[in-house]
Amino acid sequence: MESFNLRHTARVLAHSSSLSVRNTFAAIPWWLWLSQVLFTSLFAMAFFAFVADFAANPEVTVAYVVLGNSIQSIAMVTLYSIANLPAIEKHVGTMPVLIASPVGLFTLFTGMALFQILAGFLTVTVSLGYAVFIFGLDLSTMHFSVMAVIVVITAFSMAGLGMMIGAIGIYLRTGMIIASVISYIGLVLCGVNFPVSYLPGWLQPVSYSLPLTYAVEAARLAAEGASFAEVMPQLQMMAILGVAMLILSWFMLRGFERMVRKRGSYEAF
Repeated sequence: MESFNLRHTARVLAHSSSLSVRNTFAAIPWWLWLSQVLFTSLFAMAFFAFVADFAANPEVTVAYVVLGNSIQSIAMVTLYSIANLPAIEKHVGTMPVLIASPVGLFTLFTGMALFQILAGFLTVTVSLGYAVFIFGLDLSTMHFSVMAVIVVITAFSMAGLGMMIGAIGIYLRTGMIIASVISYIGLVLCGVNFPVSYLPGWLQPVSYSLPLTYAVEAARLAAEGASFAEVMPQLQMMAILGVAMLILSWFMLRGFERMVRKRGSYEAF
């Protein structure tokens, strides 16, 4: 029975992932999606790089900023894409079917999130390419295996946060406003464009409650040649926060699903 359940869950994850791909490109033309992947991170990175160059702060160099924005790119793509899943399902008219499915929404949205996480991997690869070849970031001492693990765990932890926002988006018209607010908070609080130590003392604990802060710290250490052991504290905190957020998102999905059933707002968009 256990192996059958595992096979069934795997099939559900695969099918929902395929459904996510079809629905994403039903709502957004493929060329627009690809343009977003290729150019959004470049423009954001260029803006903050020019600001850093103008400010001429020896602690916040162009290299410091572009590396932070490279890691931020996967976090934000994963966060936005997963938070927007309910809105896409409402847009294409499949939300009532998902609500009526005997499979829980948590499993369905987990499968749908897999494609968005892959899109995040593509985005961070492109962003690091921009950082190196356009802005001159030196990664010659970096262990690529360490950076790869950092990227994977960053995507996992931000997926948990995105699932939480997506759960709210089941009840609201969309969760994108909340995702936008959190993404801007991340730019300010998580050490992307300046050290966390620059923040007021009362805000620094808030920063260290967010997984992106640990992701950026780990990436900076990895870029300087740090080993797995040296970034393990940051990886562990990201993993802990990611698991906690996924567990909380499971409860939130169940709660908002019950609210939507009572309200009858499956297709409110």
